[in-house]
Amino acid sequence: MGPTALLAAWCERDHARALLPVDHRIIDSTHAARALVVEQLLAATHGRDLYNACAVLGRLIAERGGSPTLAAATIDAAHAALGGGDAPWLAPARAALAEGFAAARLEDARREAGAAWDFPRCAVDVGDGAIAIAAGFPADDGEALAAWASRVAHGASLAGARRAIVSGGDAARAALADALHLAGIEVVAARPLRF
Repeated sequence: MGPTALLAAWCERDHARALLPVDHRIIDSTHAARALVVEQLLAATHGRDLYNACAVLGRLIAERGGSPTLAAATIDAAHAALGGGDAPWLAPARAALAEGFAAARLEDARREAGAAWDFPRCAVDVGDGAIAIAAGFPADDGEALAAWASRVAHGASLAGARRAIVSGGDAARAALADALHLAGIEVVAARPLRF
């Protein structure tokens, strides 16, 4: 079977199993990545290039919102399109695709978790031009903290804040204090609560 026929047979098998409308769109929109996998499957030896191509396909499925079912079944569909049988590459190809899928999903989850700490979600207006900011950005990376702090300071500045009370972890608090200072917003100490 030639590469074009194999690609068509693989896509047909995936379409037959697809659960979600988005899965059908992903099958149709990943022809280039699938063609690379097919090229590697038809090569004399199977190695790193095949597994890298599978990982890329897994990432694309995840990034485009594909179902875990599609990700789990697509390599088996390629194997069936090849006629089945003994295939020492099958388990490593499945694993590579799953790792690409999982890595992309994890990156999305981290992005979403970080976005929850962006302005204005991390801030509360306490009146008279002052805001209280929770500096709980979930990263220790200096560059990521600096980028987050810059976004928060920019948002606070656009919102008209003149003073900020900052609480949170040491690294996030320090990065945010620096960014607020650069934005012309004074960082003030919290007043103790009185009951």
